[in-house]
Amino acid sequence: MPQQPQPPYQQAPSRPQYQQPPYQPAWQPQYRQPLGWGQLPPQPKKRSPVLLVLGVLGGLAVLGALGIAVASNLLEDNSEPTVTRPVGPPPAQPTKAQPTRPAATTRPPSAPVTTKPRPTTKPKPPPTASQIVTANTLYRTGTQRAVNCKESKVGLSSASKATAYYRQIKACLDRAWPRQVQAAGYRFRAPALVAWVGSANSPCGNSDRSLSFYCSSNHTVYMDVSDDVSYYKQNRSFARALASHTVAHEYAHAMQQVTGILPAYYQVRYDATAAKALELNRRMELQASCLGNVFLGTNRRSYGLTGVLYNQWLYVVNNSGDVSYLPRDHGSKKSHGYWGRRGFNGRNPAVCNTFAAPGSQVS
Repeated sequence: MPQQPQPPYQQAPSRPQYQQPPYQPAWQPQYRQPLGWGQLPPQPKKRSPVLLVLGVLGGLAVLGALGIAVASNLLEDNSEPTVTRPVGPPPAQPTKAQPTRPAATTRPPSAPVTTKPRPTTKPKPPPTASQIVTANTLYRTGTQRAVNCKESKVGLSSASKATAYYRQIKACLDRAWPRQVQAAGYRFRAPALVAWVGSANSPCGNSDRSLSFYCSSNHTVYMDVSDDVSYYKQNRSFARALASHTVAHEYAHAMQQVTGILPAYYQVRYDATAAKALELNRRMELQASCLGNVFLGTNRRSYGLTGVLYNQWLYVVNNSGDVSYLPRDHGSKKSHGYWGRRGFNGRNPAVCNTFAAPGSQVS
């Protein structure tokens, strides 16, 4: 989550950014192998004596490739009936010689027909980590569909109400993202959500800092309650805009996880220089803000993200990002505003390919 802005009338205090520990990538391609049988050859005709050749062909189709194994058992056929001449005296009168008919010509048995094996097609190699982040199929799933999401009316005046507020947004996100993820060829898994006050304990580490985050180890969004409750007492519209943006942003990290973008990002970053690693981190975080706002932009009408609430949301995206005294790992306010507005107006994951954007757009 980028550095959170304060309400327009309040100066932002200094607050460090919570970092996730390195993720051990576990992405591996999986292939399904269908089975199938080939054509059986015709059997040869009988001779006397005759050999019956029984051919069994088995075909195993592996990704369109046909292999043939033939096993033959030769069985000698002795069941042909034998003709015996009649026994008795010769006839009393000569018999005219009968014209001799030419012996019937027996057609040679036809040769077994064999099926030529088709040329073997090698399976495509799995995409590289760089290809996963820059050309992910998520970018080709089209405009996101609205799910008639409505903002919770309970407000954010207490921890329990803030938790209910987050969960209503999450329920909308759980309906909005499955079609997109499945259209990209991945299995959708909704993340869990934990609202915390004081300190957060997660497999990604413990945090007593006032900041929300996503932990990929247990696929869970951790929402800090304290700030939202405090802001709600000062400026309700700002607190609502900030909470909505934050839940959508952290949920987008979970979608990066299930589509392979987040694991691949860690692979690409592994051997990068310090400067390149910071740039990659900015690309990953700016994409999460863009994807989160794809959802908010798609559901802006039913959610009521217009008027004062829209102006406060605009302030949030235009004033979130890095601060000068911390590592630049989330993007400048200018870059964050650009990608936040781009996702909101584009409503399509295709506009959120930060990994293919020029460096000037992820500064």
